[in-house]
Amino acid sequence: MQDHHFNIQPVNPFFSRLVFFAFLLAFIVILLGAYTRLTNAGLSCPDWPRCYGYLTPPLTSDQMLEASKAYPQIPVDTARAWTEMRHRYLAGIEGMLILTIVSLSWYFRRSLPPLAFALSQSLLLIMFGQVILGMLTVTALLKPVVVLGHLLFGFSLMSMLWVIWLLSKKPYPLYPTSKLRYWVIVGFIILSLQIALGGWVSTHSAGLACIDFPYCNGQMLPPIQWHALHTDLISIHMLHRLGALITLVYLSLLGIFLMVEEKTSHFGLLLLGLLGTQILLGILNIIRLRPLDIALPHHAVAALLLLTLLATLVNLYRQGKPS
Repeated sequence: MQDHHFNIQPVNPFFSRLVFFAFLLAFIVILLGAYTRLTNAGLSCPDWPRCYGYLTPPLTSDQMLEASKAYPQIPVDTARAWTEMRHRYLAGIEGMLILTIVSLSWYFRRSLPPLAFALSQSLLLIMFGQVILGMLTVTALLKPVVVLGHLLFGFSLMSMLWVIWLLSKKPYPLYPTSKLRYWVIVGFIILSLQIALGGWVSTHSAGLACIDFPYCNGQMLPPIQWHALHTDLISIHMLHRLGALITLVYLSLLGIFLMVEEKTSHFGLLLLGLLGTQILLGILNIIRLRPLDIALPHHAVAALLLLTLLATLVNLYRQGKPS
């Protein structure tokens, strides 16, 4: 029987496309943020939201001279400054898109699924948090906990936009029909924690604390200093490796179980494919000393894994849609 609390009128196509465009932009902003960290361009503009007091990195010789006088302790690196400012420009466009989506969600609220509408309103809070953390990332001089928060808020924004789009493109009631949804939720939590651990490694530049695999500098399992997880780089690195092992085992089993069910077999296959790719990239990241062409895809596949689990979860609820 259809639940009368759900409205299944078609959602305005423009709204759905706008949400998808905002999602794609959020994905790009995350990757550009990772590129900024990997190329050590995070403090190439010492002020915020401007760059050495300008709307763009210093361009003329006079601007570069003024920038050097204003920030004598930070040499002007125009190439890296452009990397940082491109990230800021795209983030600013993303913010304007979010404001538009929130406004339009009220206009189209009668046709939006309740969860999609609620998530649309939550976007505003996440966006403001992201802006504040983006400012603090610069003013707090890349303090690890702030940079990690900035990363996780970015992933949250991207994930919420993805779910809103999934719900709005085919707005029919959500009926839980498979107990697999609980296991997918656990997988989502495990993967989210692993992404946070990866962010902790990145913010501490601990990616090269161990330069061999499966060993760590010749040791199979070096002791983890649990009291120094904010200072001991080997401990930070090894905790991420242990998290990767747990994530690999759990998501592999989940992928197999998803493949057994006909309606989720394609999700299981995609999950296993992405998982294998991610493990391979992680290993290559270590033994090849974290080259950019491997480290950046490693970030991208982590995001794709998260999005796959969210799409799987929405699909598991939609399986019970009335005929």
